[in-house]
Amino acid sequence: MCSVQFMMLVAGTVVTVSLPSIRRELGLGPAELQWVLTAFPVAFGCLLLLGGRLADVFGRRRLFLTGLLVFASGSLLCAVVGQAGPLIAARALAGVGAAMASPAAMALLTGVFTTTRDRSVALGAWAGVGALGATLGNVVGGLLTEAGGWRWIFLVNVPVCLVAAVTALLTVRDPRPGRRQRLGLVGGLFGTGAVASFVLGLGGLRGSAGLPLAVGLLVGAVALGAAFVVSQLRSPDPLLPLKLFRTRTSFALLFVVITAGTGIGTYFTSSLFMQESLDWSPLEAGLAFVPWAATTAVVAQIASRTLHLVGPRVLVPAGLLVSATGAFLLATAVGPTTTYPDLLLPFLLLGTGTGAASVSCTVTAMSGIPRARHGVGAGALNSTQAIGAALSITVVTLLTGSAAARALAAGGTPLGSELTGQRSALLVLAGLVLAGAVGSAVLLPSRTPEASDPDAGAEVVLSRPGTAPLP
Repeated sequence: MCSVQFMMLVAGTVVTVSLPSIRRELGLGPAELQWVLTAFPVAFGCLLLLGGRLADVFGRRRLFLTGLLVFASGSLLCAVVGQAGPLIAARALAGVGAAMASPAAMALLTGVFTTTRDRSVALGAWAGVGALGATLGNVVGGLLTEAGGWRWIFLVNVPVCLVAAVTALLTVRDPRPGRRQRLGLVGGLFGTGAVASFVLGLGGLRGSAGLPLAVGLLVGAVALGAAFVVSQLRSPDPLLPLKLFRTRTSFALLFVVITAGTGIGTYFTSSLFMQESLDWSPLEAGLAFVPWAATTAVVAQIASRTLHLVGPRVLVPAGLLVSATGAFLLATAVGPTTTYPDLLLPFLLLGTGTGAASVSCTVTAMSGIPRARHGVGAGALNSTQAIGAALSITVVTLLTGSAAARALAAGGTPLGSELTGQRSALLVLAGLVLAGAVGSAVLLPSRTPEASDPDAGAEVVLSRPGTAPLP
């Protein structure tokens, strides 16, 4: 399961350093190139909730295998097409497959490992490997593109999917739910539309040309979100029971947004700083993130094994506090003569903080969801990560641009103004994460309940009157 999650997250970023090669060979324009980059993450992020529900209804292993097949098919098409339109469509198809396989994989993990300690260790491995995948995508893309051409960044996914599918068939059991659940297609469409409109609207805010459309998409996201809530309240078997959010563990989803936003926002700003301000190559910038990724993976394992001892009310604030410190030190390190040793300590602190906070939030959020709903719970969790990433990139872009414009208007040089904008964005991120640390110390539970705990979803009634409750 973790190897597949690694592959899915690599697929979201691996294409970045290969874009120049793709543009030269296929003759793509700027708009087409942008969609080659975003088609996968948009399809992936928007369909996660529906993919999780499909896993709960039709079986997690079945949907995991189907998602692998769709993802492998999309990747293979990406490797063989010769025009922009089919490449964008194939990238979107791979995103659909990832949205099916990823929540099903997490639900399979949480269904097998049921005690707090076992579940924490399993999700610690999941979070650590996922962090490596998200961070090392640029490195993998650079190496594969230089060694065999850009088509290999897609083609390599096919044998990995085949091995994972065979392994899952031989080793993974998928206990069926005690009662057939409804798909909830109307609610799924409302939820998917709300997330899609929100993510695309945020992306439109980063450019003044598409501002009216972006505002319209955000208004549409609010309307679709309201329709989703109403549909869930009225449904006898809702896609995402809103009673799940009555427990303190549900607050962990808020801090998933903050943790994901911290990692992506600082990563995005650091990448721009190294490549645009310091003139490093994409491969050099990707390799610079290796210590960050390795620290995240190691700390996630340590946090997963200690969460049941210290509790999320201690571990999440501590992780966010360390992340805020890393973001602040990174802001002070930004300058025209910065060298890699100046960045290493902030990177290590960010890896430590995000590793501790991300796995703690993941385990806490999933502990409040009944096992019969772990598929849709995993989809909701991954959707909040996608929303956090989209929010952070938008906030960072807007803050960087506005601060740089003010500095340039005040007589600053182009490079100095750009550095001022990046520094301002990092300082704001540090302040937001510090506020999140305070909030998590107040809102999160002092311990993570066992799956059999009354606190672990006892308030949530998933069965209809006169029928046995779901296991």
